[in-house]
Amino acid sequence: MNRIVVSFLSFFLLFNLFISGASADTIEPKLQIKLVNYIGNQTQLTIRPTGDYLIQGSNLRLKNGTSYMVKYDSNRIIVLEGSTTLIQSDSVNLIPSLETNYLTINNRPYLGSFRFIPENSKYVRPINEVFIEDYLKGVVPFEMMAGWNKEALKSQAVAARTYALSYLNKVMDDTINYQVYGGYAWHPNSTAAVDETKGEVVKSNGRMISAVFSASNGGKTESNANVWGTSPVAYLTIKTDEFDAKTPWTFSVKKQQINPATIAWEQMKETDASLTSSIKTWMLSHGYAGKDIRITAIPILSLTTPTSGGRVSKGNITIEFLTKDKVDPSGLFTPQKLEYKNVPASQVRAMVGIRTMLSYLVTSATETTEAITVSGLGDGHGVGLSQWGAKNRADAGQKYNEILAFYYDGTTLSKEYTERPQFVIPSSDASTPSVVETPASGAAAPPVVETPASGAAAPSVVETPANGVAIPPVVETPKADTIAPMISSVKVSVDNAKNKTTISFNTDEKAKISIYIKDSNGKILTYLAQNVLTERGTTTKEYSTSPLANGKYFVGIIAIDESNNQASTLPSFDVKKIVPVKDTTAPKLTGIKVSVNNSSNQGTLIFNSNETAKLTVYVKDSKGKILTYLKKDALTKAGTVTLPYSTAPYANGKYTVGINAVDPSNNKSSAAASFEVKKLKTGKVIVSLLHVRTSASSKAKIIGVIKKNQTVTILSTSGGWYRISYGKLTGFVPKTAVK
Repeated sequence: MNRIVVSFLSFFLLFNLFISGASADTIEPKLQIKLVNYIGNQTQLTIRPTGDYLIQGSNLRLKNGTSYMVKYDSNRIIVLEGSTTLIQSDSVNLIPSLETNYLTINNRPYLGSFRFIPENSKYVRPINEVFIEDYLKGVVPFEMMAGWNKEALKSQAVAARTYALSYLNKVMDDTINYQVYGGYAWHPNSTAAVDETKGEVVKSNGRMISAVFSASNGGKTESNANVWGTSPVAYLTIKTDEFDAKTPWTFSVKKQQINPATIAWEQMKETDASLTSSIKTWMLSHGYAGKDIRITAIPILSLTTPTSGGRVSKGNITIEFLTKDKVDPSGLFTPQKLEYKNVPASQVRAMVGIRTMLSYLVTSATETTEAITVSGLGDGHGVGLSQWGAKNRADAGQKYNEILAFYYDGTTLSKEYTERPQFVIPSSDASTPSVVETPASGAAAPPVVETPASGAAAPSVVETPANGVAIPPVVETPKADTIAPMISSVKVSVDNAKNKTTISFNTDEKAKISIYIKDSNGKILTYLAQNVLTERGTTTKEYSTSPLANGKYFVGIIAIDESNNQASTLPSFDVKKIVPVKDTTAPKLTGIKVSVNNSSNQGTLIFNSNETAKLTVYVKDSKGKILTYLKKDALTKAGTVTLPYSTAPYANGKYTVGINAVDPSNNKSSAAASFEVKKLKTGKVIVSLLHVRTSASSKAKIIGVIKKNQTVTILSTSGGWYRISYGKLTGFVPKTAVK
């Protein structure tokens, strides 16, 4: 940077602090964000300023509404207007002439200033410097659904602010590696959440915490030590979260992926294409770069060693595969194998895909001869704030401070800053710049992301510095209106269940509005409005999607003001009509258990049904004849069914309990279980005194005496003797003494 410009900016930063009466500790800081997520790796970018931008270190300005090209060439950055080169340098810095100006990069708008640098001797990379509150307004609606309860959004805003402040003087990017940042694509609800918590952060013992968060903790929070191996902190504890959505997930993988008989490379197709694609992507960056791989089998996949928070920490996986370049002397592909035993569970998850295995909270893992199935709860690491938990807590009436207090134990809220420094109108020379007040609400209403409306906001009132030397405002000759209407807050809501789409947007001035629907081939299907003169404010239209097939469509919105300035935008929406899925799965009858008490002549049947169904339950004899029905076409809820019945009418022998289940879609299943009736015989003593002996012999020891007419239970027969029981007495008596 030019030394004069550096000194100039340093002086006016101090100047701003002085005239505002604020200390540096109370001033809102800026962040540097490397723009990657929506731009990718490009050798050239199209930019379009709304309001002028100064090219720092030169006398050049990028003009409002004009498109420019920023290119990488021979490790330098070139800015072109059409075919004319404006500047080429090792890096190019752009600074807005007004704080409310914004720059559109490849159709996405961003507030703040920009530095364009070469990256990897190949690409041009923009780094966006922006006030943290404006940054958060571009983060919160991309990290949490903007239509959710505002108290949940406020808890997300405070967590995101606390997280971001740990990266002052560092460069973050706009991806999930840090926080997803969508630029100047704001939503009114999330913007209000940021504004209402301005400057607030979460602290523990006077220091800002590590305010980590995930989508869903599965009903139980996890500690940082278990997930990342760092020293445990008091505010990230393990506890039950009854408000979390307990997001369920499951995946299955076939052990054999390719038929071994397939020998042609082009015909080798893995059964689980998505999961094996993830594994192959992992392999390409772990020793198999440039290889053409076919995964033939995944015979082992297991997850073990739960932490104190219940999440798996270790895993085993075996991959059998072929590579196109490795063949034996006969020309057959050579089988290869990767075996990982007792590796971190994070490696297994990275291999199968983090959107396949959503979390480490595994609830079940089953294995058959053909497949392995893993199920779990949650989405993400489960440490700190749960976004779904915050949403449900807010819906239940909890305030954002209560939500944060639950997820970050023993912490407090603190206001880190209160004011934003006044904006200095940049100048390319050493003359005194103008100072304007920052509008109380920050930036102007955000534009539509796809095609931002043109035109810069009007400057604020010029303030006299504290030293009494007035800085004269620039007096311009009134110009004709050349600023197009601003189309903002565009929202397209699709209700596929009702085949209805609602379109709403704001315009900042009176204009003729046209709204149309077109398909993905560019064909206009219908107009919802055509050149309708409309006052400034919100416009809402409803459209029936019943005639449309599933697919992507576009809403065209055109606004033309009274000076014939035109703005437009083209948001998309997807039609995904809900087709009822026919239930073809029969009810599952499991856990069948039959018990019989032959002493009391009672039987009990217990089983589980996994869905509500009409149940018929019967008992039949060994010849197949149905003796009785315990249930007949009885609609029964899913769960455990317990049916007691009497065996008194049944003779000794084997019997079968049959169960038929028919669900509401007429899917049928059946099951059966057998039981045996062995009723005990009884007899009456017919002698005056009956001696009970230890064995079937008249010489055996007498262990008791039973009087005449007493009833005894005959347990078994041994020659001319019965083995009987009477009360607590058990022994042998002659058959002739019992009738």
